[in-house]
Amino acid sequence: MTDNTPDQDGAALLKRRVHYTADLLLSLQDSIHRLRKEAEELREQLETTGADEMTGAKTQVRKLEDLIRDCQKVEKTLAEQSTDVARLLKSEHELDLVAARAAVELGLSRLRAALAAELLLE
Repeated sequence: MTDNTPDQDGAALLKRRVHYTADLLLSLQDSIHRLRKEAEELREQLETTGADEMTGAKTQVRKLEDLIRDCQKVEKTLAEQSTDVARLLKSEHELDLVAARAAVELGLSRLRAALAAELLLE
């Protein structure tokens, strides 16, 4: 049996979620990167097709270029999110809710003591 307080359990759960999110973002980033690379290769193939096939190929190339741009936008967003998650992972020690609660309680007790002393002086 563990002696974890609800705050410790909450912090542990938050850490697990941050790690899970980081893994998910990396997986999504890899998938989008592969999709963009495949779309770029297909676009290059379509651009080198013969003149008789060019009418359909031009439409396909435009669609692929749109897909590539969308992939790049998603990659940019994922990179930004990954940076945010990395920052959270780096500062995990700041997620110590027990220490935060202790600091708040200490501040409150000091405030109470100061107010009590002030009330006695009046």
